[in-house]
Amino acid sequence: MKKDSYAFSHILVVLNYNEDATVPLARATRLCKAFDAKMTVFVSSYKIINGSSFDDIEDDLTQFVNQRQDIINQQLAKWEASDFLNRIIISWQQKPSKAVSQLIANTDFDLVLKVPYQQSEFKHLFRSGLDKYFVSECPLPVWLVKPRLWDDSFEVLACVDMGDDDHDNRMLNKKILAESDCLSQALQAQMHVVDCFYGEIGTMRIDYNSKRGFKREASIQQQHVEKLKLYINEYALSEDVLHFVEGMPDHALPDKAADINAEVAVIGNNEDTNVMDRIFGDTAVELAKAMPCDLLVIKPNIPK
Repeated sequence: MKKDSYAFSHILVVLNYNEDATVPLARATRLCKAFDAKMTVFVSSYKIINGSSFDDIEDDLTQFVNQRQDIINQQLAKWEASDFLNRIIISWQQKPSKAVSQLIANTDFDLVLKVPYQQSEFKHLFRSGLDKYFVSECPLPVWLVKPRLWDDSFEVLACVDMGDDDHDNRMLNKKILAESDCLSQALQAQMHVVDCFYGEIGTMRIDYNSKRGFKREASIQQQHVEKLKLYINEYALSEDVLHFVEGMPDHALPDKAADINAEVAVIGNNEDTNVMDRIFGDTAVELAKAMPCDLLVIKPNIPK
């Protein structure tokens, strides 16, 4: 296992009250089996308890909590996953992001797993959804679950950025590759690597040196290929699992994930500080909606 990878040992599964927990609990169970980990299941009932529909809930809050816990225990029992359960938390006193933030601060978790928050396009124009907290602000890596079955032939797609030579981005690229390799080994999967570039320069540039004469400058794609080779020397990857695609990541990465039928894509995200990002959302938040497969968001400041 590479030094920048994280073998998950305690997974926080975040659920909403009215959410079908079948797929996220199945994913958590698969990861617990792969990494010999445990899970804590957090269910937010804040909206239902504090909303207008509270009158429809049983007067006995203890009974309400017990019913929620029983449903989760029954689902885990079907997969013989009860041994992986640490505890079930039914939360109703705080908004989900605040409750989860406090729980993370006081518990030794190393992964958050949840289904992406469903928000209308109209509301998205004015305020970011709950995923904004998990994708951009939560200090832990976040696994976003999409409602699809996993194939027997498992594909992990590592999404790197060779266009940015900033030190923090280089470190994040290394984390993405290391985590993708770790997942591939634990889940007995094939690792793919994809890098996006923004197209060729309109005019051809030919460099001249008095000793070696004329030399055509490498294309943008060739530059990306050469940079990626420096990152993947330690990984046994064949040429057919390296993908260089032209286009913006928001569109090119989901297309490539669909093309190789990936089960999970691994991306990186720094906490955004740009004003425009806060208004319109950064690439990672957009990919949380657009990816056809599960998405693992790696953060640059995850403690070892």
